[in-house]
Amino acid sequence: MKAYHIGFFIKQKREKEGISQKELCKGICDNSTLSRIERGKHEPSISILKALLQRLGMDEDPFSILLGPKDFEISNLQKEIVFLNTQKQFEQAAEKIKQLEKIADSEDKIVKQFILRSKALACCWTDYTTAREILLESLRITHPDFDFDHIGDYLLSIDEVKILNQIAVTYSETGDRRYAIYIYQQLFKSPLQQVVNNEARASVLSLLAYNYSRLLGKERRYEECIEVAQYGYDICVKYNKCQEMGGLLLNISYSLHALGQDEESKSRLIDSYYANRLMKKCKSCDVVRKYAEETFGMKL
Repeated sequence: MKAYHIGFFIKQKREKEGISQKELCKGICDNSTLSRIERGKHEPSISILKALLQRLGMDEDPFSILLGPKDFEISNLQKEIVFLNTQKQFEQAAEKIKQLEKIADSEDKIVKQFILRSKALACCWTDYTTAREILLESLRITHPDFDFDHIGDYLLSIDEVKILNQIAVTYSETGDRRYAIYIYQQLFKSPLQQVVNNEARASVLSLLAYNYSRLLGKERRYEECIEVAQYGYDICVKYNKCQEMGGLLLNISYSLHALGQDEESKSRLIDSYYANRLMKKCKSCDVVRKYAEETFGMKL
């Protein structure tokens, strides 16, 4: 059996998508390094490999067998940090971040970006302005010339899209919902970001759809809210990604009620409750129950 190095797959995918070396590696590594990777003359670190594959819309999981001991440790620490931040266990996450900083290469831009993004999450619950500053610093590691008026012009990795999502959240939470919507609107218009070709991209797009549709509903743009939330719901169904399903259904229900379509709204509300219940999202269940009782006198 003929063996192929990872660079072969990167080059093949890059050329198929019509992406230049300069565009793909911008902010990740220099052109000469990417050229050597594609020719099998250089073995990239896991962080660089992950960023390149994400920008190409490729799932990096099949290549995890290529991890060396240090890369394996870094990857595991990153997963632990993400989990702890998700659980709002910020002190424990901070300890893991310190461990990551000690073993990571100081010149590794992608790990540095991850560390800043992880630190910003803790700030989001206390100081959204500081969190935004950290997130912008993180984003500009790979895109130093980033322009929020031309988001669709950038080739973004999944992690970079997550940074933009968090930045949008900081705007919405500080009262500037319309600018947050502007960010989501551009992300959804970008043809590269609309391509759903792996599970990781499906997860991030369903999250974007939830946050975007929620803001559209608050701005009374009900038809748009339903359209975006339905798009996210369809992704959840197709890719078996249920994390955001309950929230998306609630957003649809809210807008249907505002448009006078109460029977359909009630149906989606019930679905939202049970989707959250199956995912053991107790606080979300309470939100749906309260909305159902206050709006329709329904007891779930």
